[in-house]
Amino acid sequence: MTIDKNLLQEIAPQRAQAFIALVDRYVTFEGKILSRVEEIRQEAAGIQELIDSNPLDSGAISAGFTSITSRFHQLGNKVDQAVEKLDSEWSEKADDDGLKDKEHRKLSVVWTQLLNDSRALRNRLEREGNTLEIHAGGYWARVLYNLMQSEYGQPTNCPRCAGPMPVMLRFQSANETCPHCGSVNEIMPKMGTALYFGSGLHYLGQEASLAEYDAMNAAEEKYQWFRHPTQADHQVYLRAAEAYWTKYYNTIVSMHPAPVRTVQQSVADKMIHYTNNVWNDNADDRERQEKEQLLALAHAGDAAGFITAAKALQMDLDEARLALYEHGMMDFLGVLLAVNYERKHKTSIVQATAGGISFARNADFEEWRTKKLRDLEHDLATR
Repeated sequence: MTIDKNLLQEIAPQRAQAFIALVDRYVTFEGKILSRVEEIRQEAAGIQELIDSNPLDSGAISAGFTSITSRFHQLGNKVDQAVEKLDSEWSEKADDDGLKDKEHRKLSVVWTQLLNDSRALRNRLEREGNTLEIHAGGYWARVLYNLMQSEYGQPTNCPRCAGPMPVMLRFQSANETCPHCGSVNEIMPKMGTALYFGSGLHYLGQEASLAEYDAMNAAEEKYQWFRHPTQADHQVYLRAAEAYWTKYYNTIVSMHPAPVRTVQQSVADKMIHYTNNVWNDNADDRERQEKEQLLALAHAGDAAGFITAAKALQMDLDEARLALYEHGMMDFLGVLLAVNYERKHKTSIVQATAGGISFARNADFEEWRTKKLRDLEHDLATR
């Protein structure tokens, strides 16, 4: 994220210095946090020694993993506390009655940039902790794999009569009848095997799908950024989520001798959440249909169809303009603004022509359009 301090130069110098000092203080703080991240990375390397010393001590190893993620969580809390303090000081200084409206708008943009930077830092810290744990877990899984190779398929004896059983040790527990004494025994895998086919495969699945996991998180962040997400936006997010879970389960199934479920079954269960629970833009069906139609016509470049649909809009016009703006439909946003102006002032501004779109010259409209675009730009800059 970028914090543009140059925007503060547009504020009266005697007032700007206080805000510049707050931004500088945050940047210095962020540098200290990132230095601590590197220190934790080096400390986390010691987890491999713990694993090598006793790979079957899952309690100690899990505690080691938790200590890694908790350190990053603590750093994240420090970020929140620092921003909360900055927010208080920033708000106090921004309450200055001498500030002009234009200066307030610049301040709100810079503060939003700082806030977004802190959120990105918080997310980075969380990812750093998770990634270190996953790589450490992958290392543990490979150590467990070697143990499993030595344990798997070993002969076993009846716990009651000590006679040899006709089955070998496997990856999961199973009830077997002793051919000598007739007792029914639960034949259990050894610890290394059990841990490998449990935690081990999980970490290997996560490690193999880290790139897809990052892509899914990026798609989620983009989707949630929209105030007016479309079905197409939702589908982009769904595809990213499906790609992650498919890679994760493909990895696990490829390493398991007898998977209980197919990749398709497991992925389908995971996707229920993304399909049913995530799609919610807080819009009624009519508004959603109008919005989808506007964006579809804009994407298709259908000027005549767009103008007809725009003139028939019943949804809030400010929200319709925002939907176009945040999806980058700037040319058609100009058309919608013209239609809005026509409706309000009972005049004619825009029409579809054989060559595309034609606008009548109207100084009042152009001034109004400039103001609306400036407001939209500010809305997105302070989101």
